[in-house]
Amino acid sequence: MKQFRRYPIGLILSLLLLSGCEGSGLQNLFAADSNAEQWGASPSPSPAAVATTLPDTLRFPNATLLETQPLPSDPNTIQTRWQASAPAIAIQQFYGEQFQQTNWRLLDQQVADNRITLKGSGSNLEVTVTINTAPVNNTTEFTVAYRPTTGSGSPSPTPSPAAALTPQTFTDLDAAPAPFQAAIRELAELGTLPTANNELDPNSPISRSQFARWLVITYNRFYEDRPARQIRLGTPNDEPVFQDVPRQHPDFPYIQGLAMAGFLPSPLTGDASALFRPDASLTRETLLQWKVPLDQQGRLSPSTIDRIQQTWGFKDSSRIGPSAVSAVAADYLAGDLSNIRRVWGETLLLQPQKVVSRAEAAMALWYIGNGSEGLSAQTVLQARSPS
Repeated sequence: MKQFRRYPIGLILSLLLLSGCEGSGLQNLFAADSNAEQWGASPSPSPAAVATTLPDTLRFPNATLLETQPLPSDPNTIQTRWQASAPAIAIQQFYGEQFQQTNWRLLDQQVADNRITLKGSGSNLEVTVTINTAPVNNTTEFTVAYRPTTGSGSPSPTPSPAAALTPQTFTDLDAAPAPFQAAIRELAELGTLPTANNELDPNSPISRSQFARWLVITYNRFYEDRPARQIRLGTPNDEPVFQDVPRQHPDFPYIQGLAMAGFLPSPLTGDASALFRPDASLTRETLLQWKVPLDQQGRLSPSTIDRIQQTWGFKDSSRIGPSAVSAVAADYLAGDLSNIRRVWGETLLLQPQKVVSRAEAAMALWYIGNGSEGLSAQTVLQARSPS
């Protein structure tokens, strides 16, 4: 004979009472939530969830929520994991555009190791989006981590471009050349050298696109109180200047902005090439060609190899490309604050085609100016400190 399990009378009565309540019932009580996998609903609410939540405007349409949890290393940061039937580039473009809307600022975009990372800052949130570019079953997985930037629930004032930059601490700074470490530390405190995982990787080559990003961020940070001097970033509505830097490229705003301002050789300045070569390594002469016009506020006089030999005395002056001659010559005017002396010291060889390391690029950016008028990371930091 089949045996039946006995249930306590109190439990049965409680369930019957619940079934009689308006809008409930046993069927509703155990029914699955039809919205559990959509934006705005969490399958496993976090007990440590902060009061501030992710704005609807930062929720990728029709994405499925897979997980929500606080980061073990920082309980104030909530990380959500998502899946969407859309390519990674569409998700990147969505967040890139959202972080450039009113009350938001795009801090950084990077592409590395099959991942795209975007960082944005709003009036009361810092948000990091990490997109896996390798599809999983024809879907794209990505995470959105967010944390409040104010202690109260009320919005804080809209951050200025400089206020949105957060200080950095490089875990591998001791691997940089000793004369560079203090300067890099000051730039890191200003937050103008965006990298992944708090690692500078100081002795590795820097790409052309990454240097363009560092150059624009640092320059605009130095002149945060002088908007008329800042470089305007490219926008999604711009027609790309370079064929190999489309709007979806993570460094498009910086490269496009430099090109449209005339600080990069491009079709806009009469250069025949429409290619930027963003992933190629930066060379010494290219660093000077891009940065010295900013140091000199665009005032570069035509020069010659003979002039460089008379001033710098480089034994390899003849190897300098024609488009970089004026910049190399003008850099001499800054004296000991010139890029060449600060980065490569006393030298009779420029080695113009030699690849630039990330530490060297940072050292070049520590000072922007012509020697008699300019700003260093140190003076910018001192200006921020309370008197």
